[in-house]
Amino acid sequence: MTTLTEDEVLEQLDAQEDMLAFMATAHDILLLGVKRFLPSLFVDNDEEIVEYAVKPLLAQSGPLDDIDVALRLIYALGKMDKWLYADITHFSQFYQYLKEQDDIPKFADDMTWDFISNVNCITRNATLYGALESMKFADFAAWSEVRFTGMVKTALTLAVTAILKELTP
Repeated sequence: MTTLTEDEVLEQLDAQEDMLAFMATAHDILLLGVKRFLPSLFVDNDEEIVEYAVKPLLAQSGPLDDIDVALRLIYALGKMDKWLYADITHFSQFYQYLKEQDDIPKFADDMTWDFISNVNCITRNATLYGALESMKFADFAAWSEVRFTGMVKTALTLAVTAILKELTP
């Protein structure tokens, strides 16, 4: 199973030009993080159990390859805080929503703002969320879509890295 460094996560997310590509990359990264976390729930480094029971569950066609199923299991076992479960689920649901849209929202659109406003990793960081909020609702002369897009992308990237840190086994 591939493990990404924080720099690789930052580079991959920064390289995405539109919201759908960003969310697809974030979804893949979060799924990797969840799958890396899962074995710690089952075993105490027993190689036989990992090889014959855990790996098939996590395989690409395995039942825990679905982020929503894996999250429910982790949460049901009491190994994840509610806010973390909510954030990852929110990322997953927004990505699924975007995949079904003909017209993909941009980073600076109201739909994206509504998404951000419900991500605990962002709203709990008062400085970051306050800066985003003040730029989002600033008068037109002070508002720059390019600057705001950069801030949104940064906030979402920080949220993904914060979630990954919580998923460290």
